[in-house]
Amino acid sequence: MKNVIMIISGPAGSGKNTVAERLMAEFPQVKRVITTTSRPPRGQEVDGVDYHFLSPEQFEQDIADGKFYEYAKVHDRYYGTSKKAVLDSLAKGDDLILIIDVQGANSWKKIAEKNPEIAEKLATIFVAPDSIDELRTRLRGRATESEEDIERRMRTAIDEFKQADKFDKKIDSKTKDEDYSALKKIYLEIKQ
Repeated sequence: MKNVIMIISGPAGSGKNTVAERLMAEFPQVKRVITTTSRPPRGQEVDGVDYHFLSPEQFEQDIADGKFYEYAKVHDRYYGTSKKAVLDSLAKGDDLILIIDVQGANSWKKIAEKNPEIAEKLATIFVAPDSIDELRTRLRGRATESEEDIERRMRTAIDEFKQADKFDKKIDSKTKDEDYSALKKIYLEIKQ
């Protein structure tokens, strides 16, 4: 069976982190690629576990040094995937999950076009709640962002929903268990 790189994307609050964590818990060979950000940690987030946290200046230096496969500036913060994080994990035989925004997923499609060893491993998956209203309810339920941040995320989500059909697979989000079952099925299919 081949190693795979799964890009899991969707609006903030779609449940993409929840389903990805369950997949990693059930299948120990599935590892999350720890992406890098210039935003400060939230709550109990730990550097090197949840993200690699860099200052905006260091992030910009790493961009200049060509250390990222992809990066984007979202809500005035940088997010990116370092080449080292991906290559080190693949060399160990891991299957990889990248939980990234739609912009990042589009970047990975372009990376795959230029890089056959990535292309043969890559699958893009979009997690979409039933409606914008459902998404707003989920974001408010997290109680981690201000109302202003939620509304900014909602504007971004509307644009992200328009891109869902560009992904290899789509999970129409329902319950956490149904969403996980859908992701597990996709994983087992693409491992063939």
